Amino acid sequence: MFRSLAVKTGWHLAVFSSALLLAACGGGGGSDTATSAPTPTPTPAAAAHFAVSSHTVSVSGGKVFGMAANFFDDRFVPAAPVSNYGFPNPLIQYVNNDGSLDVAWLDYTSGGAVPSASGLATPGKVLITHITADLSSSTTTDTGIQTYRLLGFTRDPSGNYYLAFNVDSAFKSSVSGNANNVNGNEFHVARSATASFTNAVWNTTVFGNNDNTTADSPGNPGEAGSGVLGFDATNGYVVAYVSHQMAWAANSTRHQAGLLRLLNANTGAVQTPTGQFDTWQAGSGWFYSHNFDQRLIIDNGTYYTLAHGDAYSRQLGFSAFTPASYQNFTATVFDQSYWTIPGTVGDNATNAQTGQFIKLANGSFAIAHTTSDTRNARDVRLLIANGSTGATSASAWLTSNTGTTQAIMPKIAPLQSSFLVTWGTWDSSSRTNHTVKWYAQLVDQNLNPLNTPTALSGVEFVTGLPLFTFPAGPNQGAVGWVSGNANGSITVNVAQVSN
Repeated sequence: MFRSLAVKTGWHLAVFSSALLLAACGGGGGSDTATSAPTPTPTPAAAAHFAVSSHTVSVSGGKVFGMAANFFDDRFVPAAPVSNYGFPNPLIQYVNNDGSLDVAWLDYTSGGAVPSASGLATPGKVLITHITADLSSSTTTDTGIQTYRLLGFTRDPSGNYYLAFNVDSAFKSSVSGNANNVNGNEFHVARSATASFTNAVWNTTVFGNNDNTTADSPGNPGEAGSGVLGFDATNGYVVAYVSHQMAWAANSTRHQAGLLRLLNANTGAVQTPTGQFDTWQAGSGWFYSHNFDQRLIIDNGTYYTLAHGDAYSRQLGFSAFTPASYQNFTATVFDQSYWTIPGTVGDNATNAQTGQFIKLANGSFAIAHTTSDTRNARDVRLLIANGSTGATSASAWLTSNTGTTQAIMPKIAPLQSSFLVTWGTWDSSSRTNHTVKWYAQLVDQNLNPLNTPTALSGVEFVTGLPLFTFPAGPNQGAVGWVSGNANGSITVNVAQVSN
């Protein structure tokens, strides 16, 4: 019924509030020319209405993922930022109520060997860097956890830390072609009272401690997708949403999808869904085939998700779960397509990339994604979706690319009364070129552009990481994002309205 993946590859929740935003969570070089709307030229601050500043943050104990150095060295042939597949985030930020940041990151000191963007070939350290609200100083803690893929990071209102990651299984094989020849088949979530997990409160194996040749044997966390971890303060659950693979009884071939699991925050116990004969082959256990990218927002006890499927369903989907629907295995409160993907079921070619979505104060959602279907090249599309039904109420194309100029990694966040949208362009005529050009533009709440695209210099983005809003501190109300840089440390970028 499902096709297995021909290639392999490998997200975070922060809840904050502003006049527009309730919660946000996100989700891909090139020639010397770009055709994303008019070729951008330096724009005066008064016309651009926003300005971006970058702050380099020092780290210790390892090397942070940098896009140019690591993203293009991957298992994809050829490696390209317009891939249909998702990538686990090598660094993930959590925004604290005072405007400070905690950034979990995977040590890429030994990076550069395949795989890279989709994980490490051998386990690397997970470190957490705390950055003060004024972005002037930082402290890095080695968590004591080592992993191939960082698959989620969040905190709770009491200050506890939660990490999602993968480790090797006792069933691991070194035999080529064997289903157990997997680096990090087990998916783990752990809780600690501090940034060090040496004395973790709990460390739960969610799945993967099994023989992958048997039916209903979930494993390969982060495979051909990503992972995101969030905290449901209303119901006391840790929420994990991650890509995975599983063997079906019909043919023993391993297939890929997304998995949603709730964990008891106090004990780490997995809350197993009920009311279905098989909790792996349906509903939240097998959510879209193949689910190539995962996004999550938790708001008032409801879990909103984006799924990127090329089989069942073959669409970019917007869905919602509650603890009741999860436990009773009615699966979703709603499940709506916001972009139908043409083509053959399971052919792995979706010509699209999941971006970021945000929840607005009126209960609607704004979503950004790219696609080349119906277009001359990959373009950025924005839409507004109903928060109760998932139905799209408005949409707009932000770019009109042509030729080999392809839009990648679109993100969206509120900036005062407008939306700030960012994206990159990459020239696909050279599959080995590592150059990505980055742009930002303001649009109004009806998705109409307020200015021409502004070229951003000296920045980079991480595929699945969201833009966020600083809730307090010196940068209160500004839009921020984190990334690596060429020096192997962290950069915090801040976009503020300018006059």
